[in-house]
Amino acid sequence: MVKQEKRTAMRSDIAISVRNLTKTYRLFGHPGDRIKQFFSLGLKQYHREFTALKDVSFDIKKGETVGIIGRNGSGKSTLLQLVCGILKPTSGAVVVQGRVSALLELGAGFNPEFTGRENVYFQGAVLGFSKDDISRRFDAIATFADIGEFMEQPVRTYSSGMFLRLAFSTAIHTDPDILVVDEALAVGDIDFQAKCMTVFRRFRQRGVTVLFVSHDMNAVRSLCSRGIYLDCGDLIEIGSASEIAERYLREIRSAASSSRQAYAPGEVGCQDDSQFAERVKAFRQGTGESRVTAVELLDTEGRVCSNANFGEAVRVRLHMRFFEACEVAVSYYLRDDKHLIIAGSTTVLEGYGLVKGGAGDRKIVEFTTRLPLVDGTYNILAVLSVPVVPNRSARFVDFVENALVFVVQERVPVKLWSKVYVENSVAVMDA
Repeated sequence: MVKQEKRTAMRSDIAISVRNLTKTYRLFGHPGDRIKQFFSLGLKQYHREFTALKDVSFDIKKGETVGIIGRNGSGKSTLLQLVCGILKPTSGAVVVQGRVSALLELGAGFNPEFTGRENVYFQGAVLGFSKDDISRRFDAIATFADIGEFMEQPVRTYSSGMFLRLAFSTAIHTDPDILVVDEALAVGDIDFQAKCMTVFRRFRQRGVTVLFVSHDMNAVRSLCSRGIYLDCGDLIEIGSASEIAERYLREIRSAASSSRQAYAPGEVGCQDDSQFAERVKAFRQGTGESRVTAVELLDTEGRVCSNANFGEAVRVRLHMRFFEACEVAVSYYLRDDKHLIIAGSTTVLEGYGLVKGGAGDRKIVEFTTRLPLVDGTYNILAVLSVPVVPNRSARFVDFVENALVFVVQERVPVKLWSKVYVENSVAVMDA
């Protein structure tokens, strides 16, 4: 159980109270600068300061499920660590009421040389449980984690998914009053994520307070009563989960739109976008005879867009450049925020075949499609490939993940609850 000094009066219905919370880090350019700073007696500064969280205040009531959202580097993880007492604030205060169970990093607190079973008992002891207490819970922990015989193996032999399942299962079976979860759930498989969502809902029904970081706005909307929006360490807004999620998505769309060049209706210009190359350099692979230089989503009028409506006709435009003479299949795939491929096509599938070019040639390949997708954030995987064994294997010339990110708006007047919707006909008959 996390213990923190009670500095301010706190209502009995409040689980977490944060007042004027600020966290500043000292960043040193060289390890030796720390020693220099120590002996400088404050007369000279060998570091620069970075404020990860700035004067943040809010209350979370008992039984609330609250999602913390924001771009990477906005202070989300720092806030959770301050709430859990892992970090000490530079100024301000955090007060919690109740037993806190936290899953902040994958397998954090686990000893890699201990077996899974030993780590379960170790974590229980850290939280103040006796050996008998954990023994009564052990079967339930093992069943939920579902890692089989690996429970008796050192956790250093675990995959990241196994680490996560055991850590999460241990956390939820220690009867927490407050459950704090960072983005670690993103590495879990689909079945495990579904189990976690069910746990969150059951915790909410039992009155457990849940505080979690997520980039999944659908999860925030469906699970949370409120949302906290952070940006660059500032608390931008706290309010209803749906309103906060919508504001965040709106600002992400606006930022993405402003960073791309707008084209006049019908204009086609082959891009060589250095910003695109810089943005995707960590997400691409391939032999490089030809490369994608930009990817755009356009509406029916030819205007670049970063959001679309359900079922809207759009064009996916891929700009490419040939560095050597070759023939490639050009493909795009629409992926959800878990990187699952939902839809897509290729020049081969559509009957065009391979796209041929010589060194220095530029081409534009444009697919016209519709978006039968549930509301949410999606990304485009762009692929140039050379078939090796037809319908079996290919050599990647350029494989670009996250080539473009866009948002699909909620369908009206009837919301979708499946990932995609294909029109059905309905017949009702007397039995």
